[in-house]
Amino acid sequence: MATINATLTLSSGDLLTSNLAFSVASTLSTAGTATGLSKTSGLARTNFTNNPIQSKILYRSDDAKSNGANKIYLKNLSTTAAEYFTVFIDQEEMGRLYAGDWAFFPWTAVGGTKETFIATIGGTWVAGETWEFDGVLVTAADTTVANIATQINGENFPNWTTTVSGAAVTFTARHSVDTGTVVTATADMVIVQTGGSDATSVVSSAAMGVATTSDIMIVPSVVTTIDLEHMLFNE
Repeated sequence: MATINATLTLSSGDLLTSNLAFSVASTLSTAGTATGLSKTSGLARTNFTNNPIQSKILYRSDDAKSNGANKIYLKNLSTTAAEYFTVFIDQEEMGRLYAGDWAFFPWTAVGGTKETFIATIGGTWVAGETWEFDGVLVTAADTTVANIATQINGENFPNWTTTVSGAAVTFTARHSVDTGTVVTATADMVIVQTGGSDATSVVSSAAMGVATTSDIMIVPSVVTTIDLEHMLFNE
């Protein structure tokens, strides 16, 4: 595993009556072990240009191990003293990072529950009929329901990942969000039939998601361009 060393040094010649000078160091390990952290988001820079000002979710709890020894690094790259980022863990405000300020802190990343459902392709299909969901349109290449399910599974859905077994496609939300509803066949999936067919897409085993409560959210103080440097270290 990787070896990641973190060091914090604080020094001042005029804060106290005597010099302030101390340094602490730690080797980052997974929770309760001596094994080094092995994953990282990579060092990134996010540009905030908002009008009006809007928050951004920087890291979702689903991206890291729940209750792991995850660490977050943040730095405000602005050179304008009055510009700051407000850092939140979910709805709890941690504090502000003014120009040049940085933070390095632990993150439990307690995840939620992702919404899931199964869509089973059934009935009699005609090649050329279409099925649409989440902004993705699929055109049946033939009349075999298992093949149509495979076509659906091969698409890239903005808000869902999929797996397929026979004519059944299992959808799993990309993020843990409590929507208060689950997908229904009639309201959320649209089939355009031709030739008098009875093509269907029946939803079953639908389970509502539960939102996470520890996403890392950032809010800039100004509308003008402001940059944040950041990195996630996780198990």
